[in-house]
Amino acid sequence: GFVTLSGCRASPRLQGGFARVHELTDLTTNRVYAGKIIPRSRLNRPYQKEKILREIDLHRPLVNKNVVRLHGFFGDSENIYIILEYCPRKSLVHLLKQRGQLTESEVRHFMRQLAEGVQYTHGQGVVHRDLKLGNMLLAEDLRLKIADFGLATRLTSEVTKKYAVCGTPNYIAPEVLKMQGHGFAADVWAMGCIMYAMLVGYPPFETSTLSETYQRIMRNAYTIPPSLSEPARQLIAAMLHPDPESRPSVAQVLQHPFFADVSVPDHLATRTVARLSPTEECDGAHSQETLKVTALVSKLQVQPQQKKPYTLDSSNHKPQAKPADTAPASKAEPTPTKTMHGGLMMTLSRVLCPEKRSRTKSSPTLVLHKLLLACLEDTPSYATENPVALPGVTVPFVTKWIDYSNKYGFGFQLSDHSVGVLFNDTTRFGLSADRTRIEYHDTSGKLTVHDASALPTFLQERYSLLKYFAHYMDENLTEGGDVVQPTDAAKKKKCIPFMKRWVRTAHAIVMQLSCTTLQVNFFKDHTKLVINADRHQRPVLLYIDEERRAAAYALADVARDGCDDSLRGRLQFALSALGEFVEVELKEGA
Repeated sequence: GFVTLSGCRASPRLQGGFARVHELTDLTTNRVYAGKIIPRSRLNRPYQKEKILREIDLHRPLVNKNVVRLHGFFGDSENIYIILEYCPRKSLVHLLKQRGQLTESEVRHFMRQLAEGVQYTHGQGVVHRDLKLGNMLLAEDLRLKIADFGLATRLTSEVTKKYAVCGTPNYIAPEVLKMQGHGFAADVWAMGCIMYAMLVGYPPFETSTLSETYQRIMRNAYTIPPSLSEPARQLIAAMLHPDPESRPSVAQVLQHPFFADVSVPDHLATRTVARLSPTEECDGAHSQETLKVTALVSKLQVQPQQKKPYTLDSSNHKPQAKPADTAPASKAEPTPTKTMHGGLMMTLSRVLCPEKRSRTKSSPTLVLHKLLLACLEDTPSYATENPVALPGVTVPFVTKWIDYSNKYGFGFQLSDHSVGVLFNDTTRFGLSADRTRIEYHDTSGKLTVHDASALPTFLQERYSLLKYFAHYMDENLTEGGDVVQPTDAAKKKKCIPFMKRWVRTAHAIVMQLSCTTLQVNFFKDHTKLVINADRHQRPVLLYIDEERRAAAYALADVARDGCDDSLRGRLQFALSALGEFVEVELKEGA
């Protein structure tokens, strides 16, 4: 049987995610393995089970010196265990973190092995779709081993392209983002990103925001340092060609002049390539888990590789059903010089409770941007459905709007039936839902509150315009969605949300409210997306579909469970808009 050899050591890219990796030993042979342990509690949804099924189904037949071997798998009532080849020299992420960047001879050594491994998997019809530094593990002799086939898919003569958006942001090919269909060439693109990162120290399209990274990928906007040799520059440019049809095949990559020098650098095996230590990355909390895992695993035997498909149903472990072709997720991988993003909930703590970390005040726009960026980085891209909706949750959003900015300004009605106008001179006017209270923000942002029946003379004209806007919307516009109406108590809150800014594009109108809310109305299908990050409640996402049906989700649930492609695309659009708003505030000194 198997027991843990040196305690729990969670892989950085898996810690707190879908699985945890442990070092295991077979007591009968003293052979060391890596054990990927997946709690069944994380397999509540069908697509989550299918993810594991497909990973095993694609990975287990692969036998190549440059691919991590899947030796077997088994399960009990609590976990699924996948037994993998043990790679004690960590990964290229760790190597690059220690070294900063590698020499061309070292890169040649690793790239040749990577190309040979990818050539083999492509020959088996398998596209990895998540090649990155963190998935390039290093054996004791520093042989590169391709790991983690959780995103992989199989192509056939009938199915030559896949269309799911998946992968790690810094390594995603443009055809994947455009959903034009992708195949083996997407792996070649990722190989170009890996080669660039090893030589330069960071991926070619990396930025501080997901939206800007995607924009650079779409524009093919990167710079190759002139210090690199001409063969290296040429090979990177070829693999990062924006047209997948123009990229070289892996066989052509191996024939490139960059690989003309077949020698292996003598110093490669001795230069700061750390080995996993017995107690590395352990803490007191993990030690208790180690005892539990030891007790569980020591009672189990490795199930030999099966020839038939199988299920992960805890009540029946016999092979029955063939896995469906879904597209699992991958978290954004940091560069070696940065720490791993700790998940959405940690980000919520940093953003919504900054007093625990810093007294520096963040603008609501930056709060929204950070939350949505963290959510998209963590969201499983293999998900095909949205999480469970929150019952009875309401957030303020714009139900009607009118653009009269060519003369006066922008008028709107909120879900609580209050109305407001953002005038062209940047003053703001709000009227409460019961039509008794006026809130006026002057050009400096100063707020004054007035009784609607005793309004100062200098505000009478603006009040008349607001009433005109409100009357027009009541008579001519329909509500933007069928939602739970707020209670009378909620309508009597102290401040009426006002419009901070808005922008209209060919595809949508984006509106930012003062109550830490961003709303995007899409013109083509009339869907609406509302992201609310009120400090007094957990961040909520409200989605109104084509049938005007509204559903509210906790942003943390979206990050954990994922969402369908339609919602994910809209979230990416919202993130891009927020990025623009952040830049506007920085320029304004807000």
